[in-house]
Amino acid sequence: MRSKYTYDESGVTFFYYALTVLSLVVAPATVYMLFGKKNSDAGAKPKTPKVRVRKPKKKSATPNLKLGLILAGWALIFLLSYKVKTTEVMEAKMWDPYEILGIDNGEKEETITRAYRKLSLKWHPDKVGKDMKEKAGEMMAEINRAHKTLTNAEARENYEKYGNPDGMQTQSMGIALPKLLVEAHTSPFVLALYGLVFGFIMPFYVGRWWYNSTRYQKDRILNPTMSTFFKNIREHISQRNLIELLTAASEFAEDDLKYRPADEAALKALVEKIRRVSQIYANDMFSAPKKFTGKDVWKANILLHAHFFRVKIDDGELADQQQQVVMTALTLVHRGLLQISTTHNWYTCSTLLMNISQMLVQGVYCYDAPLIQLPGITWENQPQIFKEKNLYSNHQLMRMTAGEQRKALSLLSDKQFEEAIQVAKTIPRLEIARVLLTVVGDKAITPASIVTLIVKVRIANAPNKIVPRGKGVAVADIEDISDEDTAAIESFVADFGKREKETKQTPPEAYCPYFAGRKDSQWWLSFANYQSGKLVVPPVRISDLVSERVVVLQFQAPPQKETYRFHLSIKSDSYIGNDVMQEVQMTVVDRSTLPSEPAIVDDISEPEEDSIAAQMAQLRGQQAGARRGDDDSSDED
Repeated sequence: MRSKYTYDESGVTFFYYALTVLSLVVAPATVYMLFGKKNSDAGAKPKTPKVRVRKPKKKSATPNLKLGLILAGWALIFLLSYKVKTTEVMEAKMWDPYEILGIDNGEKEETITRAYRKLSLKWHPDKVGKDMKEKAGEMMAEINRAHKTLTNAEARENYEKYGNPDGMQTQSMGIALPKLLVEAHTSPFVLALYGLVFGFIMPFYVGRWWYNSTRYQKDRILNPTMSTFFKNIREHISQRNLIELLTAASEFAEDDLKYRPADEAALKALVEKIRRVSQIYANDMFSAPKKFTGKDVWKANILLHAHFFRVKIDDGELADQQQQVVMTALTLVHRGLLQISTTHNWYTCSTLLMNISQMLVQGVYCYDAPLIQLPGITWENQPQIFKEKNLYSNHQLMRMTAGEQRKALSLLSDKQFEEAIQVAKTIPRLEIARVLLTVVGDKAITPASIVTLIVKVRIANAPNKIVPRGKGVAVADIEDISDEDTAAIESFVADFGKREKETKQTPPEAYCPYFAGRKDSQWWLSFANYQSGKLVVPPVRISDLVSERVVVLQFQAPPQKETYRFHLSIKSDSYIGNDVMQEVQMTVVDRSTLPSEPAIVDDISEPEEDSIAAQMAQLRGQQAGARRGDDDSSDED
């Protein structure tokens, strides 16, 4: 069958095509714009007061352009929908001789002839008036053609096969494109548009996507950075060397953070300030990294230590870069260095990295007094407060009476004192309420068994003491369950996953005035072997601790019978001096100490003698006896 292609002259089919393609593009783009990726903690707007803030970014024209394109797309969709609804579609009508003659399909030739004669008398040109002669002529032509089709064998066969008495005809197929696109005077513009879209725009965006996907890892860390971290991190590494390794990240060599010769004078002045402060208050002279000697590394190191020692940067652009360096460093610690360390089960290295996270958020140096996190407490007055009042931590301050607090912080003004006490009340004081090591279903821990660690932690000074216990679920408190109640422990562990999903809460924002972004207060739970210094399980990040939380972990018991000592530590990722640690002992005993399992009672009764089962059993016994007899006779032979 030959085909004839025609273009859409009226534009009806093109409207359908354009509406479909446009909807497939505009609808997903709208959903992504409304419900796409949200800002992270560091990028969200903070609610706590800030000493250091970043300059507001210049509003990019890209979001406005995207919004304009999406609105234009929806306008086109509504316009095309209106066109589709109001444009009349001319449907092709099939030629039917039976319909023309007014008879049913499959009628006999006599009926066809009778209908033909009747219509001929009605529409013969000589039988109608002058005003109807033209229409009568057209009708007689159709009537004669229908009669010939149904009475001539060859014409009828052609109609039944091809739908036309004259045989196979050319099939006309429409293309949902206006004819304007293929006309000679518009073809150069159409070709130019095709070349622009498929020769430049599409390769550009595909290439950019591919370049970025191969340049970054899934956590949006540059591949060269992770390579540097993998090659240089060690289990036994100092905190100073970890900070130097952190500043060697390729992110700090990007265009917006890299070293520029114009920064040299400001950086030199900043180094002198840092060295002076570090020598007086940290007993550690600040110096350049020894292993990583690049200019970009040196600049990042200076900006980080200026943050740790709270040295003010006069240059506005450099101060803004410092906050960007701090936020980037926090991401690199959490998603880069800490992941590598915990993958190797390095407990000491992981702990040092968690300390660096606290330093980055609070803007303090290692081993600083926790009291320096309060407003009004500075490098200058903190040593004096410690020397005269023996006051070191926030928790120590909150255990004092109001009069003792005011006397201890007598160096502060009344306003500064009120602010300091108000902030000290909000800094969480963590407690380990319960620790339980058990093998679910057993009363003892045996070699190579699966041990379940249950830890309950609470914020002692949480403002809200009401803890959701699940919807319609009777939940037992792990503190009320004894170590010997294996059934209650098993039930608690079985229901834990369901309760955990139902009790997710939003953590409070951490008070961190020297960190420009928003930071929610989160915690790491680590469980390490005391003898080997290795992590038993990877640290668990508790991101929803508001008042209290239960963490359940599982690991395999050692194969030897012995008493093992473990370190259970819970560290804040935002505050210094809030970490808690507890020593946990676990005794692995022999399996023989477990009570024997109850014997399984066989309740299957013997079949009755006259039953089919009894007859089959007797037959099997006879066959077995016959086989044994054959074997015995063969042995005798």
